[in-house]
This record gives sequence, structure tokens and C-alpha cells, in this order.
Amino acid sequence: MPKKEELPGDKPKPEEVPETAAPIEELTPDEVVEPDILPEIEGESAVEEEASDEDVIEEWDDRTQTTRREDPVKTYLREIGKVPLLTREDEVELAMAMEAGKEAEQKLENARLSAERGIDVITPEERRELEELVRKGKEARERLIVSNLRLVVSIAKRYMNRGLSFLDLIQEGNMGLMRAVEKFDYKRGYKFSTYATWWIRQAITRAIADQSRTIRVPVHMIETVRELNRIKREYIQKHGAAPTLEDLSEITGMSIDKIKKVENVSQYTA
Repeated sequence: MPKKEELPGDKPKPEEVPETAAPIEELTPDEVVEPDILPEIEGESAVEEEASDEDVIEEWDDRTQTTRREDPVKTYLREIGKVPLLTREDEVELAMAMEAGKEAEQKLENARLSAERGIDVITPEERRELEELVRKGKEARERLIVSNLRLVVSIAKRYMNRGLSFLDLIQEGNMGLMRAVEKFDYKRGYKFSTYATWWIRQAITRAIADQSRTIRVPVHMIETVRELNRIKREYIQKHGAAPTLEDLSEITGMSIDKIKKVENVSQYTA
């Protein structure tokens, strides 16, 4: 289970971004938020939600020195700012609708499998009722996501200038938010924003760590790799065997050491 100190801090330093993080899919709801860290995250979430939309937009303007022309980030911030925040009661109601929708979807799938065997287990009216529950469940999921996009922005802005653009940080955070929506258990009693905060941070810090490990291959080297691969293919077609390093050196005029370097780089190119 993740310990309290393993959660990303309010102002993480570059060296604090984990080189590797446990895959999100391997974590259970119980492992995501432990009881002893709930008060800390709960307090932070409350602060996040109290930040006004104009404050976030103004801060973005200060960071980017935005001109009069509207940029995508500012437009996005204004759009999500129009969506009202949810109360605890709203979150429970939406979570219950999602749960009912998933159960209805499973019943419809079971009915479909039974129908393939020539057995009708539900009436047309029951089918319509189940389909309505599925529809409401999907709408509830969408509302729970959209109503918490501002939380993603508030967390994402803390990780700016660490290798990813603000829009990329938001996108990664949104992926964490959607994962939180799928895993949220309203019966445990804490607010959704408390639960989602960790998932959002996890998604963002993983993306930053992955970005830091990305090897950037210069364009001219990519062209060299492609040319070498072309020569290899032509050699094999002509001779029926792969060329040796000496063969490639003779054909290309490159030293054997350089060919080795190019072949090493080729594993990082598509």
C-alpha cells in the first residue's frame, strides 16, 4: 500500500518525481487512499475547490503573458468554469446512478446471451427500463467527470515547467480523473475530490516520469537509420543474407563504430 510520504507533495521538486510508479491498474480502491492520509488530502481538496475560475485564468495569464487573442487553455478554463461544483449529496446520487447503470448493463448482457439460446428472461418493458438505467448511469458518469475538471487544472498547474505542456498535464490529469470515476466507492464515506486527487496526481507524475525517460532522436539520425535499413533490405534481396558490419561500412562509407551507434539508435525509432 502506498505510504503517505509517497504521495506527490504540494510543490514537488524534479528529483521527487518517481522514476517508476506502480501501474494504476494494479492498485485497488483500498490502496489508493488510506484512512490516515484522508484528512491531509481532504483539506487540500477543499482549497482546490475554493479557488475561483478567474483566479486560475488570471494565474495562467501571468504565467504565459497571454495577448488579447484567446488561447486554447484560456478558452478551456472558461468553459469548465461554467460547470457548477457538486455537493457530497450530488456525488452520492451520481455514484448510485452509475452503479445502477452498470448492474442494468450486466442484466441486459445476460439477457442477450440467454436470447441467443432461445430463452427470453426479460420482457420488452423490463428491457426498456434497464436501458433507461444504463442511459442515466452514463449521464451520471459524464457529469461527475465534467464537474471535477477544475480540480484537475488546480493540480496540473503545480507541475508546470517539468517537461510537459500545461495542456498535456491537464490531459494526463483528466485520464486519472476518469480512472477515479470508475473506481470510486461512495459507500466508504469520503468525498469524490478526496479520492480523485490521488489518481490525478498519480497520472500526472507518471507522465512526467515517462517523459523524462524519453530518448529524443535527432531528425538527421532518423534519416540515417532509415537509409541504413533501406540498404539492408536491398542487400538481403540481392544476396539472400543479411549484410555484415563490414559490408555496410563498405557500402555506406561509414565506420563500423558509427554503424553500431546508428543500429543502437534504431531501436528508439518507429
